[in-house]
Amino acid sequence: MFLFTTPQTREAQPANPVVSAIRDGAAKTGAGFDYLLKTAQRESSLEPDAKAKTSSATGLFQFIEQTWLSMVKQEGPKQGLSSYADAISETGGRLTVADPAAREKILELRKDPQVAAVMAGAFTQKNREQLAGALGRQPHAGELYMAHVLGARGASELIRAAANDPTRSAAKDFPDAAAANRGIFFDKTGRARSAQEVYGVLAASHANTQLAAATTPAAIGGATVQGGDKPAEIAAALAPGRAKGLIGLFSTEGSRAPVSQAVANLWTTPRPGGTRTASLDAAERYFPRQTKTDATAVAPTASDAAAANASVAKAVGAPLPPSRPVELTQPAAVAQERPTTRARRAPLDLSSFMIQRSGR
Repeated sequence: MFLFTTPQTREAQPANPVVSAIRDGAAKTGAGFDYLLKTAQRESSLEPDAKAKTSSATGLFQFIEQTWLSMVKQEGPKQGLSSYADAISETGGRLTVADPAAREKILELRKDPQVAAVMAGAFTQKNREQLAGALGRQPHAGELYMAHVLGARGASELIRAAANDPTRSAAKDFPDAAAANRGIFFDKTGRARSAQEVYGVLAASHANTQLAAATTPAAIGGATVQGGDKPAEIAAALAPGRAKGLIGLFSTEGSRAPVSQAVANLWTTPRPGGTRTASLDAAERYFPRQTKTDATAVAPTASDAAAANASVAKAVGAPLPPSRPVELTQPAAVAQERPTTRARRAPLDLSSFMIQRSGR
């Protein structure tokens, strides 16, 4: 038996096939992996065969039928799905598949994590380009999620409404989306939320999505608001006029008020019998001075400075600071009476020393 032994190598945990598929889809399309993973968690709790109860949305990313057919038609040839793409045709402004069996196979691809992740990545990039063109800036992750739920055109309309007409009812502009996602467009009392509130709820719902395996799954419909959210507060925090820069634990913009009342009290409320030492000048904290009230005021003595130091030290509960140097406590007249030069000593006579050394 050896004194030092090498521990046995632990077997690597097998990668989650769903997460691996999302990572591959992000790499193939250039979309952000974190964004796709959060979206899949939010939409389906990473269940490939998730099915909504209020719409045709199915799969990891909850694609509805028309959106899925559109993506397969556009991106299928690039991903080796040319036969499926060729089977899709447009009739009367809608995409259809003549063969029912082929249509079923195409729609079932939504449950394939590899195909769904690639289509979601391509869909995200398409929405990013359209939103950037409509807004004149790059959209953030919350706005990309709005485009995932409402489409790029619907998301741009919601963003504009939230900025220009924030109190406008969002359900009137998006009746189909409101019917499928009542948790977003209506509060618990049934009141229709404003455009600004819906903007805030969608942005916050994506930002607050937890990726832990133990997270309570949202409704399979994906766009349902999680319990405990306060839409009015979220909308106010993420209002378009304020969401400039980082909004989080450390904010680059917003109120300059104290982070809490406790902090405010710490710096403004003195201890009983104490002083607000935080407001004192740095020199006053270490060498407390007597404030001159008139021209005849007398400079403090060393004993006065020591007493003042003791008072401040007692107020803040700290050790006594150093006393003021003596030369600083005396009047200027006394300092002037001191001799300006010192008497020089006679040069050192080394002759006797040298004689003694040479006589040896």
